[in-house]
Amino acid sequence: MAYLRLHHVNVTSDDMHSLSDFYRDALGLPLLPSPKMIATTHAADAGVTDGNAEWEEGARFFEAGDPEELQVHATRRQAYLALQEGHSVNPLVGGHFAFRTDDIEAIKARLTEHNIPFDDWGIWSVEGWHQIFLTDPAGNMIEIHQVKEPKA
Repeated sequence: MAYLRLHHVNVTSDDMHSLSDFYRDALGLPLLPSPKMIATTHAADAGVTDGNAEWEEGARFFEAGDPEELQVHATRRQAYLALQEGHSVNPLVGGHFAFRTDDIEAIKARLTEHNIPFDDWGIWSVEGWHQIFLTDPAGNMIEIHQVKEPKA
């Protein structure tokens, strides 16, 4: 069976400065270097292709324990992201929590076996992260992702 472990909690806001100041200054969470981001609607609109400097206003990553395994992601709210990207689930309208797995295909098969709908975004936001999104029965947004090595 595929193993899930909590990886991050994503919080969203229309005011990235206040959100970043709160998590960095008021709570004292260390800011992590941004992983390489790949083009999304937000990044493409800003002319970002490498996802570094300009994305700072769209996403920030904070350490919340082990920096590789427990983080807080602060992102700009994007109300129409799912529509713009051609998906049914919007992970950046109200935030989500995320699990990391080593076998995304086994997770997708298990969800299908239990008739749980999910939206497969593939490798979309963070380079190398294959992401799916779903909701639990109470409507809480969940991300499950697997880190995949680039194909040589």
